[in-house]
Amino acid sequence: MRAVFRSLVVLLALQAMALPVPAQEGQVAAISAEPQAEGAQPPAEQASEQAPQPSEQAVAPSPAPAQPASQPAEEQKPAPKIDLSGYAPGTIVVETSERKLHLVLGNGEVITYPVGVGKSGRSWAGNGAIAGKYIRPAWSPPKAIRRVKPWLPDYIPGGSPKNPMGAAAMTLTVDQYAIHGTNDPGSIGGFVSFGCIRMHNSDILDLYKRVRVGTRVVVLQ
Repeated sequence: MRAVFRSLVVLLALQAMALPVPAQEGQVAAISAEPQAEGAQPPAEQASEQAPQPSEQAVAPSPAPAQPASQPAEEQKPAPKIDLSGYAPGTIVVETSERKLHLVLGNGEVITYPVGVGKSGRSWAGNGAIAGKYIRPAWSPPKAIRRVKPWLPDYIPGGSPKNPMGAAAMTLTVDQYAIHGTNDPGSIGGFVSFGCIRMHNSDILDLYKRVRVGTRVVVLQ
């Protein structure tokens, strides 16, 4: 009996050695879980991907230097469509088709003013000069205007809101034409006159200070 009992003990011991050990199963489970941990980003890698915000701010290029400010609006006057280089400094050139008056200064510089010019059938072209300069002049309608507007008064005092000369006038050596201001600023830029050159009151006063009697005036179509 003792021999049989010993044989059973040995057999049981051998069977016990062939069974999987629970500790080993735990280790296998732990190893199989590691690939999931590798699939997830480790803390170091998470930090490196979260870092771009501060790191990009640190290395982001500084804003490009601001471009030089464009010229003020009053200096951004379009270049004349005509070549004014052949005119002597001080010459006034009226570009009728563009409703612009240019004062040639020399060294390639030109002052350009918007103007009102002769309406259809009333515009003209030619050469002349400034014959006289007047601040707030009185006005009497020329014969050409009176024929069309016979109701006009014979005389309108200077400074009157009805005076078409405005703040100043410079008569020309051509017919009875003049370069003058106006109390109707909305007419500037149009074909509106009987042949005179109209300017804003502020512009005629500016031009008045820059030219003299005898200044050459060229009127182009």
